[in-house]
Amino acid sequence: MEGKGLLKELVGLPGGREILKCIQCGTCSGSCPMVEVMDYSPRAFFALIKSGQIKEAVRANTYWVCASCYFCSVRCPRGIKITDIMYAFKELSVKKGFYPKKEPTTKLYESFKEVIEKYGRLSEAKLMQRFAFKKPLLVLSKARLGLKLLLKKRIKFRVKPIKNIEAFRRVIQRTKELESVP
Repeated sequence: MEGKGLLKELVGLPGGREILKCIQCGTCSGSCPMVEVMDYSPRAFFALIKSGQIKEAVRANTYWVCASCYFCSVRCPRGIKITDIMYAFKELSVKKGFYPKKEPTTKLYESFKEVIEKYGRLSEAKLMQRFAFKKPLLVLSKARLGLKLLLKKRIKFRVKPIKNIEAFRRVIQRTKELESVP
């Protein structure tokens, strides 16, 4: 998909028009605890999007490493829900299949969705189990932390699905159907 077409689609998402309200003040970037590991700060990321440089924005890790802390959204003088836009961009990237394939966060995101769809709630143990199949070396490098959490009984291996999980799955399925309608 062309950059301008994607910009139009992104702006069309709930809250997407807010991108156009950004005045490039940099408050979001100054508030972001993850800015040091981002390819582009949130301010620069929005500048890329607004200027139609969507392909460059897609290749960036910015929206994948967003900590979802909402500091940027709370402090934005224009009231832009920056974190929500990062989520929208992530979802759109996954839907279009052009997210950065080597970024481990994308695999974690996929694993997270799989666990939620299966159980209706998060289980850290199940999340890491699924993620381990996708990024085994990365998970092994964190085994020490996992062991500490296990010894402190912070990890539960059994997960009980939510009540009426079938109804939840039908809602998820219907949402996917609605998203695929042009």
